[in-house]
Amino acid sequence: MLKEKLPAIGRVLSLLLLIGTIAVIVTAFIRARRQPRPPGPQRTEATLKGKVTSIVEGYERVVMENGREKFRLLAAKDIAYDDGRHELEKVDLTANGEAQKDGSVKKMRITSERGAYTPDQSLVTFEGSVKVTSSDGLEVVTEQLKYDQQTEVAATDVAVQFKQGELSGSSVGAQVQSKEHFLILANQAHVISTNPDPKKKGGQPVEITSDRANYAQLDGVVRFEGNANVKQGEKAARADGITGIVDVKTKKLLRVEMRGNSWLKSQEKGRASEMQARDMDFNFDEAQHLKQASAVGAARAISLEKDSPREIVAEQMVAVYTPGEKGSLLQSVVTQGRTTLKIEVAEGAPNARQVSARVIEADAVNAAFREDGKTMSRAEATGNAILTITPKTITPTSERKTLRAAKFTADFFDKGNSIKTFLADGGALAEFEPQDQKGKQTRKTITGKKLTANMIEQTQDVADLTVDGDAKFVEFAREGSKDSDRNATASKAVYTASTQTVAMRGKPLLWDQSSRANADEIDANIETSESFLRGKVRSTYYSREKTAGATPFKKDKAPVTIASDQAVVKHRESAARYTGNVRAWQDNDFIRADNLELDNGERVLTAWGNAQSAFYEFEREVEKGRKETVPVFTTSDKIVYSDANRTAHYEGNVKVKQGTDQIDAAVADALMDADHKLVQLTASNNVVMTQPMRRATGDQVVYTTASDTAVLTGNLAMVEDREREAVTKSSKLTLHLRDARIEAVNESSDKRRVKTTHRIRN
Repeated sequence: MLKEKLPAIGRVLSLLLLIGTIAVIVTAFIRARRQPRPPGPQRTEATLKGKVTSIVEGYERVVMENGREKFRLLAAKDIAYDDGRHELEKVDLTANGEAQKDGSVKKMRITSERGAYTPDQSLVTFEGSVKVTSSDGLEVVTEQLKYDQQTEVAATDVAVQFKQGELSGSSVGAQVQSKEHFLILANQAHVISTNPDPKKKGGQPVEITSDRANYAQLDGVVRFEGNANVKQGEKAARADGITGIVDVKTKKLLRVEMRGNSWLKSQEKGRASEMQARDMDFNFDEAQHLKQASAVGAARAISLEKDSPREIVAEQMVAVYTPGEKGSLLQSVVTQGRTTLKIEVAEGAPNARQVSARVIEADAVNAAFREDGKTMSRAEATGNAILTITPKTITPTSERKTLRAAKFTADFFDKGNSIKTFLADGGALAEFEPQDQKGKQTRKTITGKKLTANMIEQTQDVADLTVDGDAKFVEFAREGSKDSDRNATASKAVYTASTQTVAMRGKPLLWDQSSRANADEIDANIETSESFLRGKVRSTYYSREKTAGATPFKKDKAPVTIASDQAVVKHRESAARYTGNVRAWQDNDFIRADNLELDNGERVLTAWGNAQSAFYEFEREVEKGRKETVPVFTTSDKIVYSDANRTAHYEGNVKVKQGTDQIDAAVADALMDADHKLVQLTASNNVVMTQPMRRATGDQVVYTTASDTAVLTGNLAMVEDREREAVTKSSKLTLHLRDARIEAVNESSDKRRVKTTHRIRN
């Protein structure tokens, strides 16, 4: 940023006041001319000379006023003509001003090779090695000087050099307007200021050039116009025009105004900076320290320091300075209009590639600096405020993070311009965008009323982020033509970078394109696209279709609800795992287990650990031509439903019960039709079928709903009829459950006969 570049420039502008002494000198000369007729110099235009009336060698004229010498005119020769014109050679004019309070008298002296004057005409000229000197050290050298008596304007069209103390310079053409106390350097204005003591602050020469310059003494305004340039050592400034405003009484510089294509640059060690704008203003305090610098019109300020690189771009900005031992130090920068503040890592830092680039954007920014004048301490951004954090090294997991709000405040670490904390109010939003998309489009956002972020000093990435009030997390992904999304709301959300999770607390709610869920706590992993739910989990799929048919319920359009103690939802894979007192249901139908996994992609449901199911919509023909809806209940160690072939697989202590009928087995498979009605049930391994008055055992049983028959096979299959007190054994037994008939067929390889045993009652 800007450092103390312009006090020395202002000093030069204030020294230009001394050039106004020319006006005093010429005025004194004119006043002396009006005394009783000293031969004054005149150079008339090219006309025929009149008749010489006198020639005086070693001419001298002294004019006294109130007992003191007003002026003394010397000339080597005075030639007088009959038309009243005088021509002088080797002119030497000394004028004495009024006595000062301290008793001193300001004097001036003009010498030239020639001079011309006619009392009846208004023009006085000095020509040839014209030199003006004053008692206060002013020296002006030119080849020609003209003075108009009526307008009281002294002017020259040729080169002018001037010098007084530290100040020197030149121009081609100059004009002094005595009445208005106005000085004009007409062309190629060039002013140089040097400090006679190089050890003093600002000891390097200050050089100002412009197409032209003017000084209004009464107004205290010095203007350099047209390609104005200022240079002092490693500091330089330029503009179409530069104006200095000087206190008329104290002669101290108040303000410097640069107008049009303004540019300022310093290459000073430790304070290198550059600034550009349409217009710039610089204000100084009573001690001539720079106290404020402002820029308007596409303003751009850059710190060129390797240990604190940064850039500010705004429509207008104001920099406030405080005096320091080595000049004015930057205290704050305030901007208006859309502002961009870029903060880069120190050049050559060992971790430069690991430090993220940071950019602050807002309608207005107020940046405060530490005592060193180059390290930021705080930045306040207002109006559509944005902080963008972009890693420089792209990895599969690197993300660009954008923090937005109506306004925010960023506090910095003690060194390195590294952001420490970030606090945002008003519609806060944090956006995460992977840098390595690889054909995917992914966007993750966290929004809320208030956002607080802590930054990692070494990398400037976000360490953690907290959103309070109406917190919402949104994740959107598109791969090819497939879209997926995830949304969550809560009172509070906390993002932790080390675990890549967003913890939703305070009545959290989670939903995506297929389901919604709530729980006491919900954690969303933004790297794996998984959600972890804990405590009173309740998940509702909008319809069975939204499970991709993975649930074995009948109604495609009706919702499916799953409750559990905990759950893990894998949104990318369209899968979920529920644990602890799991219950999934649609209307009255349900599946219950210790654990349940739903894989929408594979269209499979798996439940294990005390697994149970109940289906209330199964119809059964109890009499010929009459059907009843009889629920089917099952228990087993594990249930696997696959929608691809519409089968439900039960294993481990399987029990299937419908009405008063029950089948026990180690394994069972139920086949369903397109309407999810039971078509066939096959049970294997230690099969036991029971009815109120019958019990059957075998290796396998196949129950077919259409015929309401159960085919029991085994070695040997057996049916015990307690009503008839009969036992039938065979390799194959067909039980007609509706009318209690049994068909026995011997299909075994040993050709054993069917055996039926009846017990004779007493």
